[in-house]
Amino acid sequence: MFPVKAAAELSGLTPETLRAWERRHAAVVPHRDDKGRRLYDSAMVERLARLHRLTDRGHPIRDLAALADDALDRLLEEGRHTAYGGVEALPERMLDAIAEYQVDVFDRDLAVAITTLPLPVLMARVVTPLLREVGVRWADGRLAIAQERLVSSLLRARLLSVLNQQARGSRPRVLFATLPGERHELGLIGAALHAYEAGAPVLYLGTELPARELARVAERLGAAAVAISSVDPAQARSALQDLQLLHEVLPQGVAVCVGGANARYLAEALGIARVRAVSDATELARHAA
Repeated sequence: MFPVKAAAELSGLTPETLRAWERRHAAVVPHRDDKGRRLYDSAMVERLARLHRLTDRGHPIRDLAALADDALDRLLEEGRHTAYGGVEALPERMLDAIAEYQVDVFDRDLAVAITTLPLPVLMARVVTPLLREVGVRWADGRLAIAQERLVSSLLRARLLSVLNQQARGSRPRVLFATLPGERHELGLIGAALHAYEAGAPVLYLGTELPARELARVAERLGAAAVAISSVDPAQARSALQDLQLLHEVLPQGVAVCVGGANARYLAEALGIARVRAVSDATELARHAA
C-alpha cells in the first residue's frame, strides 16, 4: 500500500494531478487507513501509470477514467502499432539509396531508425523487411553482390553498436555464435538483440567459432545456454558434426538453442534433448533466469 506521494511518483504523476483525477474523474478509488488517509495498492499504481502514458499521447483523462484496465491496455497496444506508421516505406527507400550507392543516405536513415524506434518495432518493421527485400532484389537482378554486401556491412555495424551498449554489470547467460563455415550472422545479431530486449544478459561472439572454443567460453563464464545460427544449406552436414562435438564437450546443464533455416533439421537429426530448434528469442531469455 502506498501513500499519495509515493503512488504519484511511481506512476509518473504529481500528487496534485493524482488527487484531481481521483476527485474529478474517479480514475481510482483509494483505500483509507484508520486515520482516513488515502492508500493505493499496486494495481491502482499500475492503472495510474497506464492513464499517464495515454494522456501523454493525447487522450483526455475524462474519456479514459471510466475504462477498465483491459481497455486501457488495448489502447496502449493500438498506439504501439500505429505510432510508427511511416516506417513501412523506410526499407524500400533505404534500398533505393543503396542502388545508387548513396551509402550516407542509407546509413543516416538506419541510424535515425535505431535511435527513435523501440527495438521490437525496429526489428519487425525495418530490419526484417529490409533483409527480405534484399533477397528479392538480389534474386531478380536489381541488387548487385557489392550492394548486398554493403547492406550487410552497414546493418552489422549499426546493430552491433546497439548490442554493445548493454550494461555489463552481470555475467552473460546466453552466448551467441555460428559454427565453422557459417558466415551469415545478421539473423544471429537480431536474435541476440531480441534476447537482450527480453531481459537476457547476452554475449555476442561472432561467426565461425569452433565447438571446443565455444564450450571453453561457456564453462569459463558459467553460461546457461549457447545460441547457434545455421542458415547455409551447404553447411548443414558439417554443422551436424560440430553440434555433436559441442554436445560432447559442453558442460552439463548448458542448453544449446539452434536458430535459422537449418535449425529444425539439425535438432531432429541429432535427437539430443538439450539441442533444440528455437524461433522465439523470449525462450532464450528464459535460460538466463
